[in-house]
Amino acid sequence: MNFRHDYLVTDDLKIFYHRHIDGGGKTPLLLLHGYTDNGRCWQRAANDLADQYDVIMPDARGHGRTQGAVQKFSYQQLAQDVQAVIEGMGLERPFLFGHSMGALTALIVAANEPDQVRGIVLEDPPFIDESRPNFLKKKFMQKAAADSRAFQKQPLSERIAVCRANDPGWVEAEVIPWAESKGEYNPEILDAAVRVRMHQVRWREAAAQVKCPALLVTAERGIVTPEIAAEAIGLMPNCELIQIPAAGHCIHRDAYAPTMQVVTRFLDKHR
Repeated sequence: MNFRHDYLVTDDLKIFYHRHIDGGGKTPLLLLHGYTDNGRCWQRAANDLADQYDVIMPDARGHGRTQGAVQKFSYQQLAQDVQAVIEGMGLERPFLFGHSMGALTALIVAANEPDQVRGIVLEDPPFIDESRPNFLKKKFMQKAAADSRAFQKQPLSERIAVCRANDPGWVEAEVIPWAESKGEYNPEILDAAVRVRMHQVRWREAAAQVKCPALLVTAERGIVTPEIAAEAIGLMPNCELIQIPAAGHCIHRDAYAPTMQVVTRFLDKHR
């Protein structure tokens, strides 16, 4: 694995990241992981992208080995952390490729700092459809948090076994980093109040501010409905839309080849 790891120290955070050792001089590409994942969950994609891009995989606040407070955990704070990575590493107009939480974070960064971002890939961001009100109910959040805490306490071998037993069709290179990540995040991010605050983000207002090229990747069984996808691309003047069939929320894990084909084509087009 030709990646090194280190910490970037900001005012209130020690951001852990992996970066390809031969990245110098290439177009920078930040891979932003989903909720309760970590940077290593991108390893398979990072290996394939590193020939053409300076690939960097940070652990988000509250996740992996990144160290810092989570009391005000929110998408705006996560976006500020990504901006700190861009500035702290001296990255010149990177691409941002985010999954789920990482996708919405990428959207906000592009909205807040249009001159800093070359383009964004949004893999099934949590653009919550108001027709799913149960998703934000406190009882739903509390049950989900309890289940996640119980799963986090299981030994790594059991978390791996659970993933394999559910048989999502992932290759082994996806299963083990996923299972490891589920034991590393700060459980405070599971609190119902935190989750509700996160999902109150005004993603439509952010989308309307995005000027850079964007690719919205959705799935048949993902979060983003066709109606919400149509609304989102209507708000972003330079946005392309692709739906990956036979995939769920973890699109690049469920259908790796077709996902990476459209992603690499987008990145190469705008590099």
